[in-house]
Amino acid sequence: MLSRFSVLALLAAVLASTPVLAADLERGKMLYENHCRMCHDSVAFKRDEKIAHTYDEVRAQVMRWQTNTSLHWNAEDITNVASYVAKTYYRIPCPDC
Repeated sequence: MLSRFSVLALLAAVLASTPVLAADLERGKMLYENHCRMCHDSVAFKRDEKIAHTYDEVRAQVMRWQTNTSLHWNAEDITNVASYVAKTYYRIPCPDC
C-alpha cells in the first residue's frame, strides 16, 4: 500500500512540475494581423450568425483558411491564431489560452 502511494505521489510531483504549453497569443496576433485582418477585420466577428461557436470550430476555420490561402502554417501557428481569435473576438474559452 505504501509503495502505491509513493508511486502516485511521485507521479503527481512530476505532472505538477511539467510545464503546460500555452498558446503564444502575441504570435497569434502577429500572424492574424499580417495574414487575416485584411479580409477579417473585427467587424467580421460581430455578425449575428457566427460560423464558429466553440474553440474547436474557430480552430477548424483557421485551419481551413490558412490552407485556402496557402500559408502552410504548422500546428502551433494554427493554435496560436485560433487561441488569439477565440479569446479576442469570440470571447469563448479555449484550452490553450
